[in-house]
Amino acid sequence: MAAFTTKTTRSAFRAGSRRAGAAAAGAGLALALVLTGCGGGDEPAARDGGAATESGKPSPSKPAKSAKSAKPSPSATTKGAAGTGAGALSGAELAAVLSEVNTDLDIGGTVLEEAQLKQNTAQGVEALKGVEYSPCNPTEGIDPTKALREASMGALAIEGNAPGMPDTISVISWSSEEAVAEESKMSKRQFSSCPEYSLTANGRTVSLAGEALDMPTVGDASQAYVTRQSIDGTTQTSVVLTAWSGTSSVQITLHEADPQESIRYVAPILEEVLDRVEG
Repeated sequence: MAAFTTKTTRSAFRAGSRRAGAAAAGAGLALALVLTGCGGGDEPAARDGGAATESGKPSPSKPAKSAKSAKPSPSATTKGAAGTGAGALSGAELAAVLSEVNTDLDIGGTVLEEAQLKQNTAQGVEALKGVEYSPCNPTEGIDPTKALREASMGALAIEGNAPGMPDTISVISWSSEEAVAEESKMSKRQFSSCPEYSLTANGRTVSLAGEALDMPTVGDASQAYVTRQSIDGTTQTSVVLTAWSGTSSVQITLHEADPQESIRYVAPILEEVLDRVEG
């Protein structure tokens, strides 16, 4: 398990500061930009697809708030406890893990309920049906509802650098290691096959460009990339780090954050969360 202090963790999110695959995650954020302008949504979906100061470092997040954790059932710390998801861990168990991470690492975030995550994700999937892509479709060959049916979800929302658009730590628990391996391969394949595209919805068009980032290996497989979404002359940046291991995948998304600083400070947190979920 990665070793780092509470002070380091809070600083990491300030400095650094699912789901159809990597490229499709960016499409979900882009769609939000098209539908709502340049603002973000109130709460993130299960997976999402930060402003730098003059010194080149990202602007600090606001001071962390007191943790507002979900209230899992007493059996939430035992694998196989009843829950709303179908993964190796239930949604309540994932919420319990994220609540512990939130408290132990003094992140100051809010644990989101699985029911809300799945509702948001389902709404995003429905909205994507009317989107036109060019010159490639990052969601081609993907079943965006698979995780809704076959996995459990959990997420922690953290106030970050982008007003109205929280940074997130999101976790998906599948019922088998094969499903996780498939998700990993699909994510990397989709990102490499369609790194740049535009999408149009409601008469508005947003352009997206993705760039792979080098990061230390976390879990069985890991991936990092930065996406830049441009609409009406405004560009928003998101840095996404994902790791897969066993029956779980963990993703950290930071908005308006410096890519290299994000990897430097947040990759250990990614490993910590994955270790706790798999442990």
